[in-house]
Amino acid sequence: MQFASFAAEQPMMRAALALTVGIYIGNLIALGYWARAEARARNGSVLGTFLLLSTGFGLVYYLWVRYVRNDWESRSEPADRRERVVTAYSLAVLLAFVVGAFVTPPDPMMQVLALPPLFVVSFVVSYLFVTRGSVGDSGETAA
Repeated sequence: MQFASFAAEQPMMRAALALTVGIYIGNLIALGYWARAEARARNGSVLGTFLLLSTGFGLVYYLWVRYVRNDWESRSEPADRRERVVTAYSLAVLLAFVVGAFVTPPDPMMQVLALPPLFVVSFVVSYLFVTRGSVGDSGETAA
């Protein structure tokens, strides 16, 4: 049974496939916005920042250095709410993809069906993670 013919016959599969494609397209838009904001705030290259953030390893490295170790170079301007939301969105896509690889069988149809609900849960978790340290002790925004 081919994936395309199965998706055409099942309305739930069509909806899940449309949501999954929408989530990944939204992730590209969010990464573009986030890369532009990061590059502007750190006087860096937008293309280099986008390439770093668009790879899974680069995104994990960036999040580890910026939010866990908290030793990234200082920004010229603090992150606003929109930048924190797109950061959480990109982190949620990565987290939903990784969790989906572990909790679903190695079947593309099941992974497509599982991604939208996993993304919703991952977005809540990642938004709380990104905004938990958004205001430092000195009153300036840290995230």
